[in-house]
Amino acid sequence: IAAKRHIHLTPKDAEEFGVSDKQIVSVKLDTARPLIFGDVVVRVSEKFSAAMHIDTDESNAACASGEVYGEIIK
Repeated sequence: IAAKRHIHLTPKDAEEFGVSDKQIVSVKLDTARPLIFGDVVVRVSEKFSAAMHIDTDESNAACASGEVYGEIIK
């Protein structure tokens, strides 16, 4: 089973990024092999810390390992 790619954000982070719970966005990763992931769902909760979750194959395709920065595209 592969979970849908998603971003965890606190309500404060979501407000700063101008996104809301269950919103669908794209995310451009800044890696050696830059890639834009579409169809990324935003999940907002006080219990979360800012993080994006993708599966292993997606991570490998973007050469994303360790700490990677990206840009939310609405």
